[in-house]
Amino acid sequence: MKILSLYELNQLIRSVIDSAFPRTFLVTAEIASCDVKNHCYLTLVDKEEETIRAEIKAVIWASAFKKMSAEFRRAAGIELGKGIKILFEAEVSFHERYGLKLNILNIDPSYTIGELAVRRKEILERLTKEGIKDKNKELGFPLVPQRIGIISSATAAGYEDLMNHLTHNPYGYKFSCKLYEALMQGDRAEQSVVRALEQCGREASNLDVVVIVRGGGGQADLHCFDSYDIAKAIAYLPVPVISGIGHERDITVVDEVSNLRAKTPTAVADLIITGVRNFEDMIDSLTHNLVHGTHKLASNVREKISNLAGSFDGSVRRGLLDNFHRLKFFIKGLKYSSKLIKSEREKLISKESNINHLNPINVLKRGYSITYNNDRAVKSVSDVQIGDSMRTVLYEGELMSKLEGKKNRRENNE
Repeated sequence: MKILSLYELNQLIRSVIDSAFPRTFLVTAEIASCDVKNHCYLTLVDKEEETIRAEIKAVIWASAFKKMSAEFRRAAGIELGKGIKILFEAEVSFHERYGLKLNILNIDPSYTIGELAVRRKEILERLTKEGIKDKNKELGFPLVPQRIGIISSATAAGYEDLMNHLTHNPYGYKFSCKLYEALMQGDRAEQSVVRALEQCGREASNLDVVVIVRGGGGQADLHCFDSYDIAKAIAYLPVPVISGIGHERDITVVDEVSNLRAKTPTAVADLIITGVRNFEDMIDSLTHNLVHGTHKLASNVREKISNLAGSFDGSVRRGLLDNFHRLKFFIKGLKYSSKLIKSEREKLISKESNINHLNPINVLKRGYSITYNNDRAVKSVSDVQIGDSMRTVLYEGELMSKLEGKKNRRENNE
């Protein structure tokens, strides 16, 4: 037997493969790993349930990867990555050093995550066009969600996880839960979930929140939740909806339109419990702030009152003292004014007495009289002529006379 080098053996293998696989193939596989270093290097697997029954390396050369990945992202709405099933066209290649691999030449985006990805995209676009995609998100989430409507199967592991977590929460919160039973997979699941949502709508006044829980599973198991009818029922439900129907990478139409989304039923329970706990913490914080603020305000008011009282006492004392001094000054002035008034009054009386002595009435009273000639008082004999009519005023009455003669005082003295 001829001895071959490893290189020669691999050359032989390569020539056999090249002659045996001259054309390309359409292949479906799941991406187990994806490493982009200019070129895109992949590990592809074929599973039966969770058991890997086939595995091979693959590559998308840089010259094609940029365009191929952009077209895939635009059509499917996701990036190429681990866990994605793809339908691709490839050629079988064997290299003497690097071994067997598939050279991927093209990827069909419509196959990825089944035809559900395309259907899901169309449903979301329709909901957006109708203006109802975010309708449930616009509802205010309750501060204390205690009355919970649960849409699930009574036998679903997700329902059991949710109830167990809510019932045995570490804070001892009590929740009122009502199961609206529905099928969570299969051909009849869509109609069953819609009926459950409609029943929740009829009993909305008794519910704070509605949760849809199912548990994890493959993408194909979630296809019933990529439903326009379910999404529309959620949009018009007057109660906030929490979606908990899949794991982290399983995002459905129901997840997109719900008020909130949690990756598992247990996470849904945590979300509700945390919301109640946050509200309780907020109340405790507000209570503490209120008590602390009240004490601080009361202390500040007491201090202000004390300061005002001290200031008022000093002001009153100073005011009283100032007023006392002013009052003493006024009293002293009043006493002086009283003496002055008394002195002036005496002077006035004295002057009044003097004036009274000079009053013509008092003069007439003593026996004197005043003689008038043509309404002018006669002061000298020269003021009258013989024959003048004169009027003499007495204390009591008047005399009318006619001058018959007159005598000068000087002549009389002579």
